[in-house]
Amino acid sequence: MKRNGFTLIELLIVVAIIGILAAIAVPNFLNAQMRARIARVVSDMKALATAEEQYRIDRGQYTYDGDCGVGGAENLSYRPLTTPVAYIASIPEDPFSAADPKFQNQQNIKQGLKPVFEYTSRVTFGPNGILTCKNNMTIYNTLGSIGVEYLMLSLGPNQLRDFDWSDTGYRQVVSGSSPLIYEPSNGLVSFGDIYVLNSKVVGAGL
Repeated sequence: MKRNGFTLIELLIVVAIIGILAAIAVPNFLNAQMRARIARVVSDMKALATAEEQYRIDRGQYTYDGDCGVGGAENLSYRPLTTPVAYIASIPEDPFSAADPKFQNQQNIKQGLKPVFEYTSRVTFGPNGILTCKNNMTIYNTLGSIGVEYLMLSLGPNQLRDFDWSDTGYRQVVSGSSPLIYEPSNGLVSFGDIYVLNSKVVGAGL
């Protein structure tokens, strides 16, 4: 009686082919996921920038810096965009948030709040007219000297906050020559953050 089946060599060849296909497909799949997350960040940032512009038309200023560099209230920077007038339906989350100790959203995360894009603004007063931070004049003068009304950033694919909030850092990002700007051409997971300056996205190949 004749038996039909695969030989060991044939099985090994099939396994090898599957392994080769997997080695090709998995990196492409991961790259596609990363590109999708980058596209989501850019899209969300543009939506927030549009909301900021609408808020400015109504109020004469962009939203103020909710935490003023001390951490723990990053979400407050965006709250005026959702209430009492909804300039945007909800505040998007930074999909690249991570456990970087420099990430200002860590306090938010501990409080059960979602990590948003980090934000600083030349506006130094909240809607009620109360001064919002002690280092306001330093931020106000630095941003004003380089023509920046507000800066928003995503950690980028390396999930590290590369921007150092220094005078030099601001100037390099504004000039577009900063090594702190994420560029996909350097590798999908590489150094640098993605920014919004005065409603213009900087980084991510834009």
